[in-house]
Amino acid sequence: MYTFPLVERDRQTNSDLPPWHRKAQKAYRVNRFIIVLQIVASLVMCGVILVGVERVLH
Repeated sequence: MYTFPLVERDRQTNSDLPPWHRKAQKAYRVNRFIIVLQIVASLVMCGVILVGVERVLH
């Protein structure tokens, strides 16, 4: 059992992974980037909604 379960042991680099591994493929990196963009966009939209609600209430 790990002391810190979120820390990976024996982390492999992309060059060590075989080409069929999901983390070695370009689509994995693209999807991860798209997910980060969606998170940022959702935070921006939360701010826009909060500003809009505040304007309506005052």
